[in-house]
Amino acid sequence: METDDTGRKMEEELGGNKRLSETPPDDDCCPICFGPFTVPCRSNCGHWYCGSCILQFWNYSSASKPCGCPMCTCMIVNLMPEASLEQQPQNQEVAEVLKSVRRYNLLFLGGARGFIQQKVRELPFFIKRIFQGLMDPDTNDTYIAEIRLFAMLLSIIYRATPLDFIPTGGIGIGRVFDCSAIILILILRLVGIYRRRRLMQRVRRLAAMELLQE
Repeated sequence: METDDTGRKMEEELGGNKRLSETPPDDDCCPICFGPFTVPCRSNCGHWYCGSCILQFWNYSSASKPCGCPMCTCMIVNLMPEASLEQQPQNQEVAEVLKSVRRYNLLFLGGARGFIQQKVRELPFFIKRIFQGLMDPDTNDTYIAEIRLFAMLLSIIYRATPLDFIPTGGIGIGRVFDCSAIILILILRLVGIYRRRRLMQRVRRLAAMELLQE
């Protein structure tokens, strides 16, 4: 219901957005990178961002929710690229950003039914993003809650099927899935800490080499 309401509000808003400019203001800049617009995209709330900037901002937020507008906190369920981008030759970088924008719009546009359909299609993408988030030592607890919720969903599906091949040891299938999720979270976090440490060691070696060359 909440998604339907958001979709209706967005449609009403878009219907009244004819007075909004189809191009970003010439004297304005992206409020995320504070640089000139690259692949300008307008949110359904009327704010302009670089396509790559707003998608990257979303990547650091919840993997299962629309991006919150950095300017007004409105939920962004539709990104509208500048019209001229579709009419001019595109390099590979611009084409990739536009493709990501279209995928974002498909994910959050279309009401509850479209939302569920796109969630199913984008499930591998979400899982990949959640795993990447869990390997980041600086990430918040949102990804942890989401993967435990996903484990609970899997346990419900398992109970609804005639399958019975997972040993529970008397603790219940729900607890088995939850403990497995916690173990997976710990492993991914340790992998992330190890990768961060290796990266820092590499940076220090490169810095030392530069100092020696000087």
